[in-house]
Amino acid sequence: MVIEVNTLCKGSVYTICELVKDGTHVLYRFVKELTTSQRSEIMALIRRVADYGNPENETRFTHEEDGIYAFKDGQVRVYCFFDKCRIIILTNGDIKKRDKADPNELKKAKKLRKAYLEGRS
Repeated sequence: MVIEVNTLCKGSVYTICELVKDGTHVLYRFVKELTTSQRSEIMALIRRVADYGNPENETRFTHEEDGIYAFKDGQVRVYCFFDKCRIIILTNGDIKKRDKADPNELKKAKKLRKAYLEGRS
């Protein structure tokens, strides 16, 4: 598995990147299936965090578990982790179907993070 990163936006607080696994933009598949409204709202949230830092409303960006965080807008979730202190790496996305994060999506995010970190060393 070859893991690369693609910079989505560079703000004054964070640089936000997406993972590219074996040449496939993992998050792109998810985002293109969202409605136009969902897509624009989640991307606006991601850009705001890049420019201004974590939102004051903690329900919009939360720590899920084991260093995996989620951008949240309505039922849309985009999972991520921090690389160093000023880079956020987006891994995968999900439409929330219950109150808690989908354990399978969290496992996927952790697996992608592990592959990314192993590829860096």
